[in-house]
Order: sequence, then C-alpha cells, then structure tokens
Amino acid sequence: DSVLFDATIRENLLWSVESANDAEMMRACQLAYADDFIRELPQGYDTVVGDRGVRCSGGQRQRLALARAILRKPELLILDEATSALDSQSELFIQQAIEEIAREATILVVAHRLSTIAKADCIYVLENGRIVERGTFDQVTADGGSLFEAARLQGLA
Repeated sequence: DSVLFDATIRENLLWSVESANDAEMMRACQLAYADDFIRELPQGYDTVVGDRGVRCSGGQRQRLALARAILRKPELLILDEATSALDSQSELFIQQAIEEIAREATILVVAHRLSTIAKADCIYVLENGRIVERGTFDQVTADGGSLFEAARLQGLA
C-alpha cells in the first residue's frame, strides 16, 4: 500500500525532503507521471488527498508515492509489487516511470506481473529461496522454465 497523509499533495511530497524546492518537486512528479493529473486538479499541488489518499485513484496514489521516493534521490529504489493492484493504464504509467528512474538510480523490482519486469536489465527467478533462472526477459523465457510458463499464462510468451 502507498501511504499518503490527510494533507495536500505538496505536503505529502515534501514529507520525504522538506528542503526540496518546487522545481525539484515538479521534476519528481514528472518522472513518476504524476504531474499531469496534479495540474488538472482544482488546487493542483495544494489539493488535500484525504486520509491514506482516499481522494485519489490507486494509480494516482502509487505515482504520488513514487514521486515522493524519487524526490529523495535514492541510489537504490526497491519497488515491491508496484503495479499489482493497478489498472492497465496506471500500470503503463508506473512502468514508464520505472524506465525513467532507472537512468538515475538502481531499481530492484519484486513482481509477479511480468509486464512490470519485461524491460529489466537482469531478472532473477527465485524458487524456494534459490535463484533458478537469471538473465534478460528474453533469455529466461526462452528456456521453457518456470518464468516461461508464467509469461505464457500472462500472454507474454
């Protein structure tokens, strides 16, 4: 779950880095594909999102949480099932954001939805706590192993 506070979008973003300026905040939102929907809101960055972000869609909450993480300028960003509960359009936005952020940080993505990791530099398939497959998406789905079967079921192979 993405945790948002009953405060404005600006306050939720600045919670991670209070000293961030508007340009840094807006750049983080652009990278997370959140800037467009924020600008469409009547109060923009000063819109109150409600407790746990109830006034936002699931995809909007995910993108705001991602923008907040980006604002910290992490060297390593860990995303655990970042797209699992999203509709297809929101998933696409998050996937695009991951690609953008990967240019500036190392990203570790844990996912069962394989479309989220299809463009990863390296995929590790774990079974019973052991790495059983490793490589690019094409490499690990070409050998007919467990990831191939999952990709087939998800319409990706």
